[in-house]
Amino acid sequence: MNLNKINQLLYNFMLIRYYMGIIKKISSNNSLVCIWKITETYDELELLTDERSNIKSRLKQKEFLASRILVKEICQLYNAKYLGIDKDKNGKPFLINSNYHISITHKYPYIGVIIDKKKCGIDIERIDKKIKKIKTKFLDDNEVNEVNNSKRKMTIFWSIKETAYKINGETIPLKKIQVKEENNNIYKCFLLDESFEVNIVELDNHILSFTT
Repeated sequence: MNLNKINQLLYNFMLIRYYMGIIKKISSNNSLVCIWKITETYDELELLTDERSNIKSRLKQKEFLASRILVKEICQLYNAKYLGIDKDKNGKPFLINSNYHISITHKYPYIGVIIDKKKCGIDIERIDKKIKKIKTKFLDDNEVNEVNNSKRKMTIFWSIKETAYKINGETIPLKKIQVKEENNNIYKCFLLDESFEVNIVELDNHILSFTT
């Protein structure tokens, strides 16, 4: 790498740290949600974290790097100590030596992270007509009738169920997660013997859902 490129990357690094692309912050009870829209190159993201992945896809590598950067950033905003991220036996990420809970989602170019004092979940999905082809894989018969062939409504239910799934990280068919609309973009989901309140936000033709 030549000197000019190194200098340019260092300059970009300073700009990124100052203008980091967090486009949305949502505080709810004891939780904090941050959404980052990735506009940085892979080289620029590499400057912001020492963590690396063996993922082959360059796009997935960018998502990985951005998610780790955002988790560290949200910990600073939340005044939570950051010692790194590990995964439990179900693949659910957690903060090392911390009592705080996190959840991570990505749908390029968006990365979302939630941090909370209790178990939490977050998910983002793009509203796409292709979802109609797989609706019976995650909706039960009553839910199929309720969404009434609306791709937006299907995406809401899908995202909420993914958020609920991430709370515990245990394998469970999405059809067995029940979703009930409350009011004002608030939904309740029922998972095994527990129930959780989930909020949704529409963002640039995407549905973001997260526990409250």
